[in-house]
Amino acid sequence: MIRTKGTRTLAPAGCVPAGKLSHLYRSLLPALALCAASAAWSQTAARAQYRFISIEIPGATGNSLFGPGTFAWGIDNDRVVSGFYSDASNASHGFVWRNGTVHTLDDPVSPNTSLWSVSNRGVAAAYYWDQTATHAATYSFASGAWTMLPDIPGISSNQAYGINKFGVVVGEARVNDASNPSAWIWDPSAQSYSYFSVPGASQDNTYPDAINDKGQIVGTFDDTNGVSHGFVKDGDTYTTIDVPGATGTNAWGINNSGAVVGPWFNLSRWAEGYVRTSDGAFKVVDVPGALETLIAGINDLGDICGFWADPKTGLWTAFVGFKQ
Repeated sequence: MIRTKGTRTLAPAGCVPAGKLSHLYRSLLPALALCAASAAWSQTAARAQYRFISIEIPGATGNSLFGPGTFAWGIDNDRVVSGFYSDASNASHGFVWRNGTVHTLDDPVSPNTSLWSVSNRGVAAAYYWDQTATHAATYSFASGAWTMLPDIPGISSNQAYGINKFGVVVGEARVNDASNPSAWIWDPSAQSYSYFSVPGASQDNTYPDAINDKGQIVGTFDDTNGVSHGFVKDGDTYTTIDVPGATGTNAWGINNSGAVVGPWFNLSRWAEGYVRTSDGAFKVVDVPGALETLIAGINDLGDICGFWADPKTGLWTAFVGFKQ
């Protein structure tokens, strides 16, 4: 069954999130009765042009960490997309999308698997969970091989979210699924974890999501007032990312030019997507007709992926947006 996954849960749209929920807002079951008015900034900002393709998997109706639907998290330079969905029995499964074809998959030892960001060598960060713990892993598109990262002693939940072409992985570990997250970096050459926290973040509220080939890490942190901000970690230098006019900003993906993507939350607490270019300029990117848009990944071509909420059904649909 699907675990609670407090680490990756979004607050319902229109609600003020608390704790880690404010960083990711990651369960966003669309509150259709709420006003979906956008902030004035989002109405006037330049919008990047993309060709959007929806990624739908029959039977993806289970109650995943975001609600029912399909969720895309990573896209590489070959335009291969990684993500996950939950079936009617609430079991989570990974998927790989390429040129309109979807291949679903699971870790060999567990029917509960999630794929997240993917490197330009076609290796995705992932995790799977059993009845006692959550385990970080990676998955190779080319070989179909799973590689398990070491469990952390005394930690029941270890989740990998981002990976670069050198096999450096970022993620978070928790004593349990509801408290004490710790942001980590896995160094494959040293075969060891190191830990970090964004300066100014409230205690244990730093959440890494992706890493590029330069070693730059993006993620989200909650400040001491419970407000979520995106960040870029470049060595020991941290840059905060806040979309103008947002009530909260998350940073979920980064490419090798330093472009960052994620969702931001407008004055009505509804999610919209953004792309922040390497020079610090923001562009709003919303899937046409979507109730909400959350962008999760970007490749070096400027293509993006993520998921959008259908205002008629409330279901989430994964998408890829090819840069025009």
